[in-house]
Parts: sequence; structure tokens; C-alpha cells
Amino acid sequence: MVKQVQNVKRNTFENLEAPDYVWKSGKFIPWDKATFHISMLGWSSINMVFEGIRAYYNENDDQVYVLHLNEHLNRLTESMKMMRMHPYIETEKLKEVILELIRKNKYKADTYIMPLAYFGDGPPGFLPSGDRLGDMAITVKPIDSLLTSDNTLNVGVSSWRRISDDVMPPRIKSIANYQNGRYAAEEARINGYDQSLILNSKGKVAESTYTCVFMIKNKTLITPSVTSGILDSITRKSIIEISKNELGLNVEERDVDRTEFYVSDESFICGTGGEVQFIGKIDGYTIGKGTPGIISKEIQTLYHNLVRGLDHRYHHWRTPTY
Repeated sequence: MVKQVQNVKRNTFENLEAPDYVWKSGKFIPWDKATFHISMLGWSSINMVFEGIRAYYNENDDQVYVLHLNEHLNRLTESMKMMRMHPYIETEKLKEVILELIRKNKYKADTYIMPLAYFGDGPPGFLPSGDRLGDMAITVKPIDSLLTSDNTLNVGVSSWRRISDDVMPPRIKSIANYQNGRYAAEEARINGYDQSLILNSKGKVAESTYTCVFMIKNKTLITPSVTSGILDSITRKSIIEISKNELGLNVEERDVDRTEFYVSDESFICGTGGEVQFIGKIDGYTIGKGTPGIISKEIQTLYHNLVRGLDHRYHHWRTPTY
């Protein structure tokens, strides 16, 4: 029986329901059997790279569409290369594993997919090095989409700076990199903010907490460049693509000062997990009217319709599961 898991709110990763199966280094394993020795806990996370991938359920098609599957797995391969880690499995085979894992868990719901690659065979207290084969694990869990929400975020500029490419490469998805974002996220929480803007070593805006960030000024969409210390975001690329091609917006990728955001007409964040969410205030400065901007809402709506397959354009973004 296919699981129609649409009624319970799952807007945070803490509330995600456990699946029946995960995949680990060549085998589909029941959730409660997917374990490894406690001595490997710390070391595997130090060198671990991953992807967060969204899949959207289209009720009319009775189909789960995995978003940008090829692009995510290509970035995972690049992240593994930066760790000098050889892939455990070829990309084309990994694609089928992910689709089969959704099918084995009988999901007909919006789903979050997380493939992990790591060195898991080093002895306790030893950091693996050198070009070696990486272990892999994949989990899938249902999660609700926020793409129809008008919620606005209260954002503060963090005192923490974004890691730079000569410290730890921010363009890849490494678990270790996310400690940088966690410092900013905890500071924001303590200070009563929903999110942070994080500046790079030059004092320019890099990104928001775990997400990329955009502003709109005079009908121009502006975002920090990929050399500003940001994750090389797939969602960011998608937003730029549809904003240019479908909405006819001018797009600038460049260095951006924090004060430009203060006086912007609209602003929003984007990412696989965060999707598209609006910014209402930054450091107490109201952005526009403090409500979702007209252009930002248009971008969010178009993005939602495309990723869910309600708008049949950009079919190459979507991989059907069933």
C-alpha cells in the first residue's frame, strides 16, 4: 500500500517521519537496522559530504517528481572529489537507487532525500586521508513544502563571517562547513531573529543561514556572486534562470553591501530545504512594506508550479519516480 502522508505537518527536519528503509553501501536496509559502530561517529562526520534533494508530489499526475536529480548528484561527485574520495557507485546507478528507495518506502508525498558520502572505515582516533573509496548512505523522509506560504522572516546580520575558499571550500556541501552556519543560526535564535545574513571576509553579503539570498531593487534581481563565499546553489541557479527567461528580469550577480539590503524593495532566501521564503526585516529595517513583494511572490509561485509539475515547462528539472 502506498503511503499518502499529507496530513501531518512536517515543516522542520526534527519532525520528519522515519522511513521503512534506507540504503547503505549497496543494500536496502530496514531503518532500525541501519547502524554503525559508535567509535566512527565523530570521524565520519568530519569528512562527510552530502546532498539535500527535494521531491514534490503532484496529485493530478499521482507522481513524485525528484527535482534536479542530475545536478545534485553531479555536485555530490564534485564534493567527493574535493575530499579526495572515490564514489562508491556510478551516478546513473545512484539515480536508480534513490528512485527505488522512494518506491520501497511507498511515498506519495513531498519528500526530502539525503545521500551521504564519507570515510567510515578508519580506526578510532584516526582521520582518513588519501584517495580512497567512500562509503555511502541515503535516507528519504516526507517533508512539507513552504512554497505556498506568505510567511516573512525577521533577519539580522551575523557577527560571524562566512568561511572563504582558502579556509574550507564553501561551494561544496560538506557537513563540516555547516558549523559555520550553525554559529550564525544560534546567534540569530538567541537574539530573536529567524535567520541571519552572513558577511564574507571582505564585509560583503555572502548568504543567509543555510540558504542563498536575493534582493530586488528597481525591478532588478540582485544576488551575491558564486565567488562571494556561497554554496554553489542549484536552487539559486534555477531562480536566476526562470527570472531571466520567464519573468524578463534583469539579474546581477555581484558583490553586495549589507546596506543595499536595508534599502532594497524586496528580499528573499532560497535553497533546497528553505525553498523560497520572504524577508520582512533586516536589522530592524523594514524591507518594502514588510510583506511578500510582488516580484518575489511571482518568483515563488512560478517556482512552485514548475517543481511540482503543475506548469509542464522545464520538464528536464523533474525526474518521475513511479
